[in-house]
Amino acid sequence: MIVNFYVHGRLGNAIFRYLASVILCLHFNGTYTVDSPQSNKCSDEMFLNIVENIINKREILPIPDGINMDRYYQHDLIYKIHKNEIIDFINNHTEHYVVTDGINPADGNCQKYFMRDILNTPLTFDKKYTNVLHIRLEDFVILDWYVKVERIIELLKRNIISESLCLVCNKPVSDFENAYIQVIKDYISTTNLQLFIEHNDTITDFYIMKEAETLICSKSTLSWSAAFFSNKINKCYLPDYDISPNSTCKYPIDNTELY
Repeated sequence: MIVNFYVHGRLGNAIFRYLASVILCLHFNGTYTVDSPQSNKCSDEMFLNIVENIINKREILPIPDGINMDRYYQHDLIYKIHKNEIIDFINNHTEHYVVTDGINPADGNCQKYFMRDILNTPLTFDKKYTNVLHIRLEDFVILDWYVKVERIIELLKRNIISESLCLVCNKPVSDFENAYIQVIKDYISTTNLQLFIEHNDTITDFYIMKEAETLICSKSTLSWSAAFFSNKINKCYLPDYDISPNSTCKYPIDNTELY
């Protein structure tokens, strides 16, 4: 059967769509393709039904021979259960890649990422920090999906990190974004922590998060994915939120604490 990756969203969403595609490929002997439209779609409801049957070791009913993966599939338990198989799948299919719909949402500046490069940080990568905080603003501000800065300050006040902190985010462009980051800067100035700020292309910021030992995630699927694929992170902090039928991903690694 053909399991076709549909181009929609940026890198974090693309990674989740790939993970869901791998689950279908593993359980239905599927062949992964990109932008090769099929006549059937895998809804979130269909995927969750498949997932529940796999987890509960029930019979998995057949699905159509060709299927489009065009949703977000943000359900992390199945990916954690199959993490080793997913990693082996990527290593055995180094030609596999995902595509985004833009640098900014749907701007048409599509980017291609090989999954082998998501899995493996380059040996020459040198932007490494022990403690990393990811901030996701931009369109999340308009949608009211961003983490309120007070929650981050309250977490930092628990003295969960020492020595230094690297703040990773897109370069702020609005008054709100600048003010948000300034609040964090002001708090750090009252501590003994050294603050570093990184604004880079998506894959560089992904690697910075992935190579941390402590990662404070935003609500972004990109930071979740960095934690999931990391072999360096010892402790992950992830924002607590109300789960929904379309999003049940709170624990990218076992040692995750909600804040």
